[in-house]
Parts: sequence; structure tokens; C-alpha cells
Amino acid sequence: MIKEEKLLSLRKYIKEKRPLVHCITNPISINGCANMILAVGARPIMAEHPLEVEEITSSAEALMLNLGNITDVRMESMKRSLRIARERKIPVILDLVGISCSRLRRKFAQELYEIGGIWILKGNMSELLTAAGLPSHSIGVDAGKEDALGEHNFFKTAEAFNRLARTHGCVVMASGKEDLIADGSQVYLVGNGGEMLSGITGSGCMQGALGAAFLTGKDPLHAAVLGAVLMGEGGELAQEQAKGPGSFQAALLDEIAGISDSRFLEMARIRQG
Repeated sequence: MIKEEKLLSLRKYIKEKRPLVHCITNPISINGCANMILAVGARPIMAEHPLEVEEITSSAEALMLNLGNITDVRMESMKRSLRIARERKIPVILDLVGISCSRLRRKFAQELYEIGGIWILKGNMSELLTAAGLPSHSIGVDAGKEDALGEHNFFKTAEAFNRLARTHGCVVMASGKEDLIADGSQVYLVGNGGEMLSGITGSGCMQGALGAAFLTGKDPLHAAVLGAVLMGEGGELAQEQAKGPGSFQAALLDEIAGISDSRFLEMARIRQG
């Protein structure tokens, strides 16, 4: 069950404790991810060299792994960091960017599953359908329109994502026009979001970064929901004032950093599926 007081306490915890979040992510979204983590009060470190990542992960309170624009170096670093995180019980979010369009990434994701220690498994609808072994219709790293959540596929998708959550012992976080979060038995839908979020690169990665920051509180369900709601609310507020994608990105960061708890609760659209 999602509790408002837990969402607010997570926001407060991050701002007071300023936890370190280690991100191994792609260069396309690395700056946006770091800034999102800073915006909510945590501290990012974006190290990816294989010879230092184990030491850095050991000092962090959460680890974010993102498969976008994958390279041999980051693949090796991710495996090393994930092993350390599992051993030390450091929470991990794995963002399955592009697995629907790349055999390499699907194979590598399987290697990461086998290492274990994943707390949140994130992706867009197409990516998570692929992870669940179902047909998907991705266009590059973007979700296909056919995979969007609707009345025609809600129950099948919810069942598949809950099964995926149980398989990996984690929370599944699916981004889309309406985000879906599954904990293995229940699903929660987040209806916040703005159309301009799809017009900037890396918005999904930045949502994952928010999830990683809140995951330092070691409550994966509330971390996933809070990251989804906050990203969506930021998008709604930012597009009210933006002239285009450039000003939207700046406004998005400002709104996520500055939204009050009362406004956060007032705007939040969370329902149990």
C-alpha cells in the first residue's frame, strides 16, 4: 500500500542525509541524471572506469545502472559494481534502455539478472514487455504506440509485470503516458506527466535517476512511485511556462527541486490498479 507519509518522509530523508548515488549511465543523459539527483538533495557520482567502480560503489548508498549507449567498458564496470552492491546490500536500480532493439543488451541484462541484487527493474513499456518475454513494438529506444497501456491490455500487462517482479525479487517500474509500478502482487498507476517530457532526450533516464536517489531510503516501492510522480509533476508544471524544449529542461529541474510537499500531494495522481 502506498502511503503519503512515506513519500514525504523519503523526500525529507534525501534532503537531510544527502546520500551518495553512484550512476553508471550513458553520456547522452549523464548530465541530466546528475542534475536530477542534485535537485532532490542527494549527491551523484558518475564513475565508470572498471578499476575504480568497486571502490566507489562500496561508498555509495544506491547504485543506478543504465544500458543506454552501451560499451564494453561500461558493461564490465556494471558487472563489477553490481557484485559489490549485492554483497553489501546496496540497493540497485537497473534501467533496461534499448533491450527491445538489441540482442547484445538482452544478453547482457540476463548476465546482470544472474548476478542478482536488483531492487528496481525499470524501462519503458516496450522494454519491460521484452524483459517479461512478451512481444513488443519498440522504435529504437522508444516504446511503440502498440505497447501503450490501455483497457485492452491492462490486465495482461499488470500480470506480466507482477510475474517479472516476483521472478527477480524486485519492484518493476514501467514509464509511459501512465506509469505502472508492480511489486509482485499489486500494481500502482501514476497519471502525472506532461507531453513535453517526450520532446527532450533522456527524460526516462532522469526518472530512473530520481528513483535511484529515493532508493537510498531502502523502500523500493515508494522510491519508484515517488520518482514517477515527481518527474510527472515537474513535467506538468514546467510546460506551463516553457517556450520550447530548451526552457522546458531548465524549468523541469527548477520545479522538481522546488515543489513543496503540499503541492506535491495536491498534484499527485496515484491509484491502485
